[in-house]
Amino acid sequence: MGTPDLIRHFSRGLGAFCWLALFISQSRAGTTWNLTDAEFNSRTISIDSIDAAGIHSGSDLLAWNDVLEISQTTNPSPEANGRLSLVFRGGDKLNGAPISFTGDTLQWSSARLGPIGFSLDSLLGILQSGYGGGDLDQARTDDVVHLANGDTMHGIISGIAPAGVTIQIGDATPTLGWDSISAVLFATAPGNPAESQRRMFRVRLAGDEAVDVADVSLAADQLTITLEDKTTRRLDPGIVAGIEQLNGPIQWLSSREPLENIYKPFFSENFPTRFDRTVADGTPIHEKYPGFHHGIGCHSYSKLVYDLDGGWAGFRTQFRIDSDSPLADVTVRIYLDDKPAFERKNVKAGRIYPVVVVPLNGAKTISLEVDYGENYAMEDRFVWLDPALLRTLPPATTQP
Repeated sequence: MGTPDLIRHFSRGLGAFCWLALFISQSRAGTTWNLTDAEFNSRTISIDSIDAAGIHSGSDLLAWNDVLEISQTTNPSPEANGRLSLVFRGGDKLNGAPISFTGDTLQWSSARLGPIGFSLDSLLGILQSGYGGGDLDQARTDDVVHLANGDTMHGIISGIAPAGVTIQIGDATPTLGWDSISAVLFATAPGNPAESQRRMFRVRLAGDEAVDVADVSLAADQLTITLEDKTTRRLDPGIVAGIEQLNGPIQWLSSREPLENIYKPFFSENFPTRFDRTVADGTPIHEKYPGFHHGIGCHSYSKLVYDLDGGWAGFRTQFRIDSDSPLADVTVRIYLDDKPAFERKNVKAGRIYPVVVVPLNGAKTISLEVDYGENYAMEDRFVWLDPALLRTLPPATTQP
């Protein structure tokens, strides 16, 4: 090989080496995520760090008041650490196993977060893998244990341990092994409006686990989460599917406790309203409708009434019939202080309807109504998609 050939060969090798070094440097400098902003627009960004000010991407700072969520594709992950799932009232779940129960706090062992304590008021229950009961969203005045043989026990849970659950039923206090239990559902706790409106972050993990935390930060390829008890955990960002800001520029209506939850079946159907799940089979909204975060599954006739605290400028939602039946037909209405603000008749299956934005104009209450349509209540399963209160109205918003 002559001298010119050696020079060309060396130059190509040096160029390849420089390109590889640049690629490695860029990869280390930032991780690629999908960002959804406060106007529900999405774009891809490279994230260098996250702190109290917001998300840092190169020289740009994305303040938290313009961020709804960041997400990334993660490798499929098997259900972590056992067959039990701790389910929260907001719909999150964390796989693992119970450690102990003190009467108002459950200590839980998570493969990814380690031992962690949760207030009983924040918990819906503990489910065996595959539990498909339709009573998760029902109000309960006592604790309920569903047994694998189909029986149900009502009483007061007095003990939760690795070996099983102790429930007080009158004078009896049987202890039931986990092999005999399909679900433990806790009595409904009174709502706390101030708590439900506090800014937090929902951290979604690969494998469909999620937990709400007080704060998040990202630095030096480690994600740090601050839990409710002020303790912290460090996670590999590669197992984090998403970080959603709660009660920031928006608040999901599905996280609020309604003042009224009205359901009037036309025939003998029984489809009570379900929050963040479809009304028929309880599928999480984000699984059934990818691209949407939250929702409310209901059936005609239903009406939900919510109190407004004056801190919100507008309401935003989409909707669709949650079935493929051509018989489905409903009328959709949104009321402000019992006055109609939006109406859409003959809502039918087969499409997701466009975004509706309703300025609140200082209203004290908002009501979402799904009324019978042309075919009585035939197949009138329905879902409000991403129903959200907005702190600011999007540009050029007009009254519907």
